[in-house]
Amino acid sequence: MKRIIVLALLAVAGCNGDWRSRAIDESEALVRRQVKEPSLKFSSVQFVGDSSTGQTCGYFEWQNPGIGIAKVRFISFIDGAGGQNPYIDDPSAPYPRIKSDFELNWRTQCLELGYHE
Repeated sequence: MKRIIVLALLAVAGCNGDWRSRAIDESEALVRRQVKEPSLKFSSVQFVGDSSTGQTCGYFEWQNPGIGIAKVRFISFIDGAGGQNPYIDDPSAPYPRIKSDFELNWRTQCLELGYHE
């Protein structure tokens, strides 16, 4: 009986990891499309929250003209954020429109929900 319970728990854990992995992959693809750069390198990418209201938070490296390579933060909301997705911490990004909103969202939607830098 204990073996069946352990196997069931492992199966559930595997399913949970699967949707999180898919959410991270989809978020990275979304960011790549937004910045029009298919070869972006991502780091410290983590999913926080649940499968219906969670978000992917992390960094990508961006070749910024005049500055060089910059590490840029992003947030991709699993619910699509009303079409304003992803949030990218860069002045040229379309979302969020008010750039100070990124800092608030990074704190409340990433750090306070368990994202570890």
